[in-house]
Amino acid sequence: MISNSSNSRAIPLDILRIFAALWVLVHHWISSDGLAKNLQHPYDVSWVPGWVSVAAAPGFLGVDIFFILSGIVISRSAIGRSWSEFAVARFCRLYPAYAVAIALALLFAPVTLIKYPPLSQSILGLTGLQWFVGAPTIVGPAWTLFIEVQFYILITVLLLIFGKLTKLQLRNAAKAWCLVLLLAPSLQLPWLNFMAISEFGAYFALGMLLGLCNSKEEFQSDLPAILTLLALCWVRMVARLTGATAVPLHELFAIFMLAGVLYTVYLCSKTDFLGKYRNIVNPLALMSYPIYLLHEPLGMPAIGIMAKYGIPPIVAFTVATIVLFFVCWMCVKYYEPAARAFLRKRIFSGQKSS
Repeated sequence: MISNSSNSRAIPLDILRIFAALWVLVHHWISSDGLAKNLQHPYDVSWVPGWVSVAAAPGFLGVDIFFILSGIVISRSAIGRSWSEFAVARFCRLYPAYAVAIALALLFAPVTLIKYPPLSQSILGLTGLQWFVGAPTIVGPAWTLFIEVQFYILITVLLLIFGKLTKLQLRNAAKAWCLVLLLAPSLQLPWLNFMAISEFGAYFALGMLLGLCNSKEEFQSDLPAILTLLALCWVRMVARLTGATAVPLHELFAIFMLAGVLYTVYLCSKTDFLGKYRNIVNPLALMSYPIYLLHEPLGMPAIGIMAKYGIPPIVAFTVATIVLFFVCWMCVKYYEPAARAFLRKRIFSGQKSS
C-alpha cells in the first residue's frame, strides 16, 4: 500500500525504476543477440564474469517492472485531471527524450549499424506513428512506448467517458480490466485485445490496484483482483522466461520477482523511507527513462568503436557508461525542461504537463 501522505516521488519506487533500467542496460550490453549482431564494430563479451551473465540473462524483465510501476504512478497522476490535462502531461513526459533518442539514432546509424530502416521510415519514427502502421523503429527499446501509449489511451478513454476520475473509479476500472483480461483470450476479438493490452495489461492493472490501495480496508476489498492479477503476471513472466535458458527455475524466479515488487510497494507505506537519499535517488530515477532509450543507440556503438581501436573492454564499458550517464543527465537537467516548456507554450498553451 502507498500512503496518501507519501511524497510525490516514493523513494522505493524510484530505486526499483533505477534497478530496472540498469538491469535492461546490462542485459543488452553483454548480449550477443539483438543489436549486437547489427553493429558495424562488434565487441567481445567473453571476459564478462559468469555470475554477471547469469544475473543479466533475465534483464529483459526490467520492462515488466516498468509496466507495473507505470500502473502505480500513472493511475495516481490521473486522479482529478481532465482528459486533455492527462494526455498533455503524458505526451510532454514521453516525447522529448524519445525524439532525441530517435534523432541520435538517425545521426549515428550510417556509421554504427550494418542495417537500419530507410530514412523515410526512420523519420516517421519521430512521430511515434510507426507502431500503428507496422513500420520498424530505429531505437529498439522504444517498442515498450507503444505499450505505454496503449495504457494512456485506455486511461484517456475513461476520462472522456466519466470526466475527472476518483480513486474508487480507477480501482473499479482496474478490477474490470482484470475480468476482461481473463475473458479476452477466449473471445478472440482483435480490438478488445488491443484495448485490454492482452499481453501486458495485467502488469498495468496490478500496478493500478497496488498504487491506489491506501488503507487496509481498500486492500482487503481489492485482494481477490490483486491475487488474480498476480497470477496473470506470473504466467506472463514465466512465458517470457521460456527462452532464457540461462535462468533456472523460471516459475520460482517469477515468484521472486513479483514478491520483490510487492515488498517495494510495501516499503512505500513507511514514512519517508530512505528520504535522506532523495537528492541522489530522484535525479537518477528521472534519468532512467533516457538511459533506457539511449543505452542501445548510443552506448553499444560507442563500446564497439572503442574496442576497434584496442581499448580494453572494461575501460570501454566504463567510458560508455560515463558518457551515457552524462548525456542523460544533460537531457534531464536542461533539454527536457526546455522541451516541455516549449510544448506547453507553443502547442499545448494553458495545459498542465507536470
